[in-house]
Amino acid sequence: MRSMSFQKPVLVTALGCLVLSGCGRLNASADQTPAGSTVSATARRDALSDSSDPEIRFLGLLARVMDTCAPDSSGGNDDVPEPEDLAGAEEASTPRYGPGETPPGTPNEEGDIPVPVDDPAPATTSPDSTRHGPVEEVPLTGIDQCMGSEHAQRVREAFESARTTGYQAMREKLMGMDYPASRIHRMPDRAGAPRARLDLRMMGNQLALEVTLTDGGVTVEPFGVPETEDVNVAEVQREADDR
Repeated sequence: MRSMSFQKPVLVTALGCLVLSGCGRLNASADQTPAGSTVSATARRDALSDSSDPEIRFLGLLARVMDTCAPDSSGGNDDVPEPEDLAGAEEASTPRYGPGETPPGTPNEEGDIPVPVDDPAPATTSPDSTRHGPVEEVPLTGIDQCMGSEHAQRVREAFESARTTGYQAMREKLMGMDYPASRIHRMPDRAGAPRARLDLRMMGNQLALEVTLTDGGVTVEPFGVPETEDVNVAEVQREADDR
């Protein structure tokens, strides 16, 4: 089985292409249609959903949910910053030497290379920090809130029509809904009820779901998880755990 770390760059690239309605689109001119752009974004999503690879099907699911929450995400590039608006652009364009002075690294008349007095000291290497203890959940904002609601409703509806008993049956049901096994994490039972967490983080979002089996279906709670890869959704301390 291929690891998620091996697949992640491919999945991220493919999802980005889907959100932008196709990798081949270089400009929005109506009379300049790139080769291959006749294949609609919907058709590409459908192709992902038919894949035999569960991670690819999950990618198609994310794209469909993202479309629901951000239907105009394939529009123009109004939000793309200009180069001069990027952080640090002004500082980078300002020379560090005055008139008549030589740029750093340029030999002077004596052949010496002057060192600017304002050069920062070499960075010291600090030992790798190791995270200890549980991590607190983070608030969901923007599109993560919408996608959390969409995924939660989807899961609740799927379990309404089936009387699922036991964690294994719940896990298989979730896998059948295109949530890969690698993203389903078993949690300790809550008052005797099987419980799992779904890691839905992709492309920098912070979304996860907590699914608890009930007599009539499931309860589903979206929550936020730090996006860094060293944080496992099963380790996150939720506010609900303290109640």
